[in-house]
Amino acid sequence: MAYNNKNHIRKREHAVRITKQYYEPGRQDRCLKWVWKKYIYDQFHVEYAAYLSWLRKERERTQQDLSLIHISEP
Repeated sequence: MAYNNKNHIRKREHAVRITKQYYEPGRQDRCLKWVWKKYIYDQFHVEYAAYLSWLRKERERTQQDLSLIHISEP
């Protein structure tokens, strides 16, 4: 049986959607740590460092997808 990480990627995407919904950059009471404490930890049971890693990996993945689109366009 081969390993795939589709569910892990879906979980990261869901965490990013939750973050986009509740995170407000200008407000200190709606920071990433607040989003993690209030929503992410209860749902996914991951530590704060892992959550930040998910956000970073998802951002890198979307940037990579965008760069592939630009390369393939004539």
